[in-house]
Amino acid sequence: MEIDYTLLAEHAEVSGNKLYLMGGGWDTMNASEAPVTARVILAGGVRVEWDETNEPIQLVVRVEDEDGLELFRVDGQMNVGRPPNLLAGSSQLSQMVFSLNVPLPHFGGYRVVMIAGSGEAQVRKALPFRLAQVPPAPTR
Repeated sequence: MEIDYTLLAEHAEVSGNKLYLMGGGWDTMNASEAPVTARVILAGGVRVEWDETNEPIQLVVRVEDEDGLELFRVDGQMNVGRPPNLLAGSSQLSQMVFSLNVPLPHFGGYRVVMIAGSGEAQVRKALPFRLAQVPPAPTR
C-alpha cells in the first residue's frame, strides 16, 4: 500500500472514480486574525495492492501545529474490494476527500497528516501549510 497523492484544495469531490478539484495545491491560508476555524479540504489517493484488498485498513487524518501538537483528528477505516473484472495481481486506487473544520490557534506553520494501514504496513504523508496574517482593509 502507498499514498499516491494528497492535496489541499478549496473544493474537491470524487465521482465515478475521478477526482474533481478546484483551487488545489495551496500551502498558505490568509486570515486577518487568529485564532480562526479554517475549512481545510484534503484530497487523497491510497493505492492498495491485490493482497491488501477485502481487508479493513485503518485510516487517520490529523492536523498538527509545527511542534507536532495534534489539533484535529479523524479516525476511520476503508475496505477496497476486488471487482470481478480486475486482473489478478492488480493494484487499485482508492480516492477520498475530507472536509475539515480545523481550529488554528495562531499564525504560523501547520501540517495535515494522512496515515493508512497499521504496523509495518503503515504509510503516511504530511502536507505542510501556513496561516498568514493579512492586514485589515483600510477604512475610509
